[in-house]
Amino acid sequence: MQVVFHLGAHFTDDGLLIRSILRNRARLATEGIIVPGPSRYRELLGDLSTKLRGAPADADTEQMILDAICDDDSADRIVLSSDNFLCRPQVALGQDGLYPKANKSAWLRNCLPRHDVSFAMAIRSPATFVPEIAAASRNAPIAIENLPLGDLLWSDVIADITSANPGADMIVWCHEDTPFIWSEIIREITQHDPFTELDGEFDMLDTIMTGDGMTRLQEFLETRGVSDQFKRRRAVSAFLEAHAIDEEIEAEIDLPGWTEDTIEQLTELYEEDVSRIASMAEVTFVSP
Repeated sequence: MQVVFHLGAHFTDDGLLIRSILRNRARLATEGIIVPGPSRYRELLGDLSTKLRGAPADADTEQMILDAICDDDSADRIVLSSDNFLCRPQVALGQDGLYPKANKSAWLRNCLPRHDVSFAMAIRSPATFVPEIAAASRNAPIAIENLPLGDLLWSDVIADITSANPGADMIVWCHEDTPFIWSEIIREITQHDPFTELDGEFDMLDTIMTGDGMTRLQEFLETRGVSDQFKRRRAVSAFLEAHAIDEEIEAEIDLPGWTEDTIEQLTELYEEDVSRIASMAEVTFVSP
């Protein structure tokens, strides 16, 4: 069985991706793709991975996990998702950079050591990601002014995960691109037949575009029969520019010691980092 762990990151889709996939659970099951409800595995995998502390689960334990989360022993692929698989948001950032415990992804993999495991993860510009993490960590404040900005590299996180899990593939995409590539992300994660039509194509776009804009976009695509991905993305871009919900796409950044120069520096570093990640051999990078 192929097992894909969607790791978040925190403050990217906020659980919307797995909800979109779950909407199509019955259709995907006909292709041998199982999507269990998160309540069946999140606590279970968290407890067991901590108990095993990286040691591979024995055959009985592994079968117990599968019995608990999967009703179909003949499944070809199973999709599991949690923003907290790697850690809680309060410890997703430290003086060592982003997700300093990313190598503990091996603990997760070793819960199902006899199966083919891969990982999936969205990344987000540190210029907007760090303020979200800081806001979630008010009870354990992070010394933002002392963060080494040059160490806020997602490529380090991806490298930690792949080096800790030899042979495991990674699917990676930029959070900023998700409204344009939502369907492609779902296809990469589920590996469903490309001719299978799924619900929820505009789930992410729907969170950042006005209702009137969404209606007009869908009418435009349907009446013109736009099926080419490039043309669809151009249409989405045009309608989003005209009908975006401003407060959903414009992040207000207010952190101690951060200036416009800081934001610009982080943005440039992120763009360079994305290029680095896209060239990694173990990575399937999904982009518009």
